[in-house]
Amino acid sequence: MKTLELKVRHQAPETVDFEVPTGWVWIEQGGQRAALFTPDEIEDGRTYPLVTVLHGAGRQDEMLIKGWKHEAQQRQAFILVPRSFYMTWDLIAMGMQGAAGASPEGDEPASDRPDLDFLEYAYDLVYRRYPIDAERQALVGYSDGASYAVSVGLANPDVFRAVMAWAAGFLALDERVASEDIPRPHMYVEYGTHDELFPFEQVALGMKKQLEDLGCELDFNVDEGGRHWPSSTFQDEALDWFFSEPWQPRS
Repeated sequence: MKTLELKVRHQAPETVDFEVPTGWVWIEQGGQRAALFTPDEIEDGRTYPLVTVLHGAGRQDEMLIKGWKHEAQQRQAFILVPRSFYMTWDLIAMGMQGAAGASPEGDEPASDRPDLDFLEYAYDLVYRRYPIDAERQALVGYSDGASYAVSVGLANPDVFRAVMAWAAGFLALDERVASEDIPRPHMYVEYGTHDELFPFEQVALGMKKQLEDLGCELDFNVDEGGRHWPSSTFQDEALDWFFSEPWQPRS
């Protein structure tokens, strides 16, 4: 995988001669899918934030759907919950496998970045159908999904203003991030001090230093006694942080 850059352009919604669905909407392409949650009513002349939520290893998208579906109406935002092609995200799965393989359903990927390709498809479709605020798009990730969110967010600061990550295990620097002077998304990260998979001193503090060295604006949060499971407050506190920011237009 040479790049984590998403080749997608924000645009105003197209004029269509059918009623655009709201509520719980499935986005599907080939063997991949994402659940999109919208506010109950979409107001004319208003744009809405878009938050993409990335599951951890094992494809817990159904669990995240249950936990996140109410946020669209409550936060007046669009919530996108995609499912990875493999049992974890392509960046990680390709590293473990060394070469493209089939999904658990037996589907063969069309490229070595099936999840990024699907995200491009999903974002393009969402932009063409719904009034998304280009200045208020964010990624949320858990464990493997957090590592993916931090890595993809850094590679695409023109798309994502913020990344909210619970227990990111590593950071993959895209060629673009390492070689170009590009902005950094704001980061909100949380770790448990007793995480049995990612030792706090090595992983959490190591990630903190990496992000600070990259020049990221960072909110670093510690779940005292927390293990490798999100704290009960992470979702609400991370979203409160994101929605409280003014997110001024980028120059």
